[in-house]
Amino acid sequence: MKAISVLCMFLVFLLVCSCSREGSVLSDYRTLARDLKKNSSEYTLEDWEKAAKKFQRIEKRAARCKFSPKEKKELNKLRGKCAAYMLTSVSKQAITQYHDIIGQFSDIADGFKEGLVEEGIEGIESIEGLEDLEKILNMINN
Repeated sequence: MKAISVLCMFLVFLLVCSCSREGSVLSDYRTLARDLKKNSSEYTLEDWEKAAKKFQRIEKRAARCKFSPKEKKELNKLRGKCAAYMLTSVSKQAITQYHDIIGQFSDIADGFKEGLVEEGIEGIESIEGLEDLEKILNMINN
């Protein structure tokens, strides 16, 4: 009789731990999703690394859980929200960096062209854009 009581208590303990683990995973996903929504537009590379590690830790814990259908549905929605916040924020940052790089490249190209003019490469003033790169190379080689 005592063994049955101990076994029942152990099963209840496992059930309680199991339920709290699933709840903890969902809670962590909710927290991550809120943080990404609120702050990801200001994230640095270090912040993104931390968020990715947190996401991976939650995923590892989630893989060990047995979710009810309702919990699975919420889990998948939270995964989708996190992915959406990550994608949109990273995309916005990438576009901003792209514009910065294009601006820098344009300045470099202008300086390159001016340097060629100073070196006495004739006809370089009429060159506009990258499509004329072959013309530039031919002028330098002649």
